[in-house]
Amino acid sequence: MNYIDIISILFLFVVVAIGFVKKCNIGVLAIGSALILARLGGLSDSKVLAGFDAKLFITLVGVSFLFSVAQVNGTLELVAKKGIGLAGKRTYLVPVIIFLVAGFLTIIGPGNIAVGNLMTVVAVTIAVSMGENPLLFALAAKVAANGFTLSPLTPPGVLMEKLGTEAGFTGFEIPVMWNCILWSTILMIGFSIYYKIWKIKPADNNNISLKVKEHLNKQQWITIIGVLVMVVMVVGLNINVGLASFFVAAALVILGVTDEKKALVKVPWGTLLLICGVGVLMNVVIELGGLDLMSKGLLSIMTPKTAAPIIGISASILSFFSSTTGVVMPSMIPTLGPIVQSLGTGNAGFTELASVVITSSLSAAFSPASTGGGLILAAYMTASSAEDKDQEQNKLFGRLFLIAFVCVIANAILATIGIYGIIR
Repeated sequence: MNYIDIISILFLFVVVAIGFVKKCNIGVLAIGSALILARLGGLSDSKVLAGFDAKLFITLVGVSFLFSVAQVNGTLELVAKKGIGLAGKRTYLVPVIIFLVAGFLTIIGPGNIAVGNLMTVVAVTIAVSMGENPLLFALAAKVAANGFTLSPLTPPGVLMEKLGTEAGFTGFEIPVMWNCILWSTILMIGFSIYYKIWKIKPADNNNISLKVKEHLNKQQWITIIGVLVMVVMVVGLNINVGLASFFVAAALVILGVTDEKKALVKVPWGTLLLICGVGVLMNVVIELGGLDLMSKGLLSIMTPKTAAPIIGISASILSFFSSTTGVVMPSMIPTLGPIVQSLGTGNAGFTELASVVITSSLSAAFSPASTGGGLILAAYMTASSAEDKDQEQNKLFGRLFLIAFVCVIANAILATIGIYGIIR
């Protein structure tokens, strides 16, 4: 069929657009449309099914289930609150500690979705109880969850390793992780200055106590030990993180430290379907030449100096209305291989451009039309005591869009000056 490469690209963007407008899971649409696209391009059903990565799915489910166990029995929440309680009377440190606690909890395995959900709600609740601006506290939680999410132990980190390896590159995982942490740190500094973190009211005897008197119980200590065992298995014994997570989760279920049914419900099945579903469609797009067409299109407007900002802006536009992990990474990362080869920048070039894709996408993720910004909006409005809820919601909706836009522009500047090319 003539122009099937162009048609495949159109399919991809139409699926994302319909998913956004209809508020339905893009992964489901992607798998369904992959069948239609395959028929138009003369591909067999086996070619379509080959795009579903069973290894990736098992890995994502394993990690998600293990940390769902830790969330259901209250381990994650209590550890988070105890960490925030370390601020004591130095309340100006609370957003910083929220940032560090969210980052730590993210990097050890849950990833940005689970920790972002948990810490955003915790942060907003603490801010309201202190009489402070919930937006600063929520942004601190979310920027840390996003920035620390490219660890090799997390679902996004696992996805990044898969996509980069399939593109023919190695040794990029840790540099990309550090670049994302650098991005989140820079934004946290910017948020702290803009919202005048030093003006947070000091605690006194009449103010709320941040210290949590509740102690970790036996089940929670066992859960923490289980997570440490998983980390040792992955880092020390080089065992697949998904298999290690399933092993530890199974042990925890047998030991009765959690409600298995509730933990299974907590697994973000919709997100996992989104990631794997888009992968199915992307495989068909690649088979039909759509990836080469996208890469050539980007190459036609870029030079070695403009590659990073152009790639970044492209990722940001897509992320304003979709998921970084579910849509942007599976769509954009595969295009980097041909671009890097053409520019002749090798592994270092791939590391830099992959970092730009992710940080640009995460910058736009503060948009209320995206997952991260939508969560902040929901948590903020739940805790809000405003009389006119609709007016308050509309105001915050516009504010989050502005924050996302400013973050995207700031990140484009960082990419242009080559900050993501320093760590290799």
